[in-house]
Amino acid sequence: MPDETGVALRRRMQGAKSDALQEALAALDPGLARWADEFVFGEVWARPGLTVDERRLVALTALAVGGHTAQLRNYLHGALQDGFEPEKLREALVMTLVYAGFPQAIASLVTLKEVLASHERAAGGAP
Repeated sequence: MPDETGVALRRRMQGAKSDALQEALAALDPGLARWADEFVFGEVWARPGLTVDERRLVALTALAVGGHTAQLRNYLHGALQDGFEPEKLREALVMTLVYAGFPQAIASLVTLKEVLASHERAAGGAP
């Protein structure tokens, strides 16, 4: 049985599509979905020492530096849906240019721009 703290944190980090993402993991292998809830979010994300928002910035920058655009996109959506400031997201991604290089930072900032546009459209704003 998944740890409810892990499930809640996963949903908060991944946003509105978190359950669909979890189903996609389970379709690949049921263990992946269970490990995400129990270990990744239930243990690692629930540790003391950093706030959830600090952990979110670490996760976002790690995904950006690693070039994991699909997961980065999911976490950016989750951050915005959770009320995270877009400017903080942008600044965290800009920092990656020093440590991961311009190409990776640019790709991550393009992903953020697309996610922000999607949120604006969903809110009824300009495209």
